[in-house]
Amino acid sequence: MERLMKCALEIIAQLSDGKPVTLLSLEEKHKGIIVGGFVKGELIFPNKNINLKGNPVEKMISAKEAHTYPGMVVDSLPFPAPKDIKSGFSCLCLPLMNEKSQVKGIIVIAQKRGSPLAAERLNTLNTILPLIATVIDTSLEHERLIQLATRDNLTNLYSRPYFETRLQEEFTRVRRHGGVFSLLMMDIDRFKQINETCGYKEGNQVLKVVANLLNHSIRQEIDIPCRYAGKKFTTLLPNTSVDGAYILAERIRQRCEQHSFTTQQGIPLKVTLSAGIAHNVDIAHEDILEEQTTDKDDVEPTAISKEELMHRADTMLQAAKTAGRNQVMVWW
Repeated sequence: MERLMKCALEIIAQLSDGKPVTLLSLEEKHKGIIVGGFVKGELIFPNKNINLKGNPVEKMISAKEAHTYPGMVVDSLPFPAPKDIKSGFSCLCLPLMNEKSQVKGIIVIAQKRGSPLAAERLNTLNTILPLIATVIDTSLEHERLIQLATRDNLTNLYSRPYFETRLQEEFTRVRRHGGVFSLLMMDIDRFKQINETCGYKEGNQVLKVVANLLNHSIRQEIDIPCRYAGKKFTTLLPNTSVDGAYILAERIRQRCEQHSFTTQQGIPLKVTLSAGIAHNVDIAHEDILEEQTTDKDDVEPTAISKEELMHRADTMLQAAKTAGRNQVMVWW
C-alpha cells in the first residue's frame, strides 16, 4: 500500500509544479491521518494522527468542494490553519471522493499568496482525484483487515497468534546474527475478585487501562506488547537484557500501582501487577566457570528453546504471585 501512496504523491507533486503537498486520509468526521507528503523535493510518510475539529476543512468536507485556506506547517508539511495567520502562503484543499461521493481524504497544496496553481495543472489533478481516492480507500481497508488479524479487540494490543509469530522471527534472527532479547510476562493480581465484585464490564475497563499503561511504557515500533490470555500480558523486548527488562517491568508495575482506578460509579479500585522475566540464553555462573575452565571468555552463552523461554518467564510470574504479588521476578 505504501508503494501506491508513493506513486500517488509523486503524481500530485509533479502536477503541483513541485510545491509542498500533504496527503490526508479521513478515518472519522473529526479525525484524519497525514499519510504522506512532498516537501523540499522529498517524499515523507509521517502517518500522523490529527484532530480536525475546529479546522476549516470540516466545512469543505461537508460541502465536498475544493477551497483555499490560510496555511500553516504541521510536521514540515502544509496544512490549512484554523484561523488567518501571516504565514505567507495558502493551502489549496482538494477533496478525494469515492464512488459513493464520500470524502475519503484531502490533497493539500501549498501556494504563495497571489500565485495559484496553473489552471491546466489543476484540471489534470481534478481528473485523477477519483483514482487517488480509490488508492486511499483501498489502503484504509487493507489496514483495517490487518488490524483485525493482528490486534486484540478489547485492548488493541497484539493478538497471541501475531505475538507468537514475531517471537519465532526473533529466535530466527538471533540464531543467525546473535544477540539477546527478553520476555516479560505480567498478570493482573486478584482480577477474579474485580470481576466478581464489580462485574465484567468494569473488569474489561481495567484491562484496557492496564494495556494502555503497558503500551505507553515500552519502545514504540520496537517492543511487541500482547494480550496473551485473559488477564495475562506478555511483551517481547528485542535487544534487551534482563536488567533492562527488569527496569521496564518495575516502571510498568509502579505506574499501575499508582494509577487511580475507579468504577463508573467512582468507587476506587486497587489494581496491581505481578511480573516474570526471562531471556533467550543460559549464562553459566562464575563458580561453575571456575570449575570448568580457567578462561571465562572461552565460554559462550547457550541458547534456549522458545518453549523453555516461555516456561521460565511464566515460572517467574507464578513465583512473584506466590511471594505476595505486586512484584517482579527474574530468571537470571
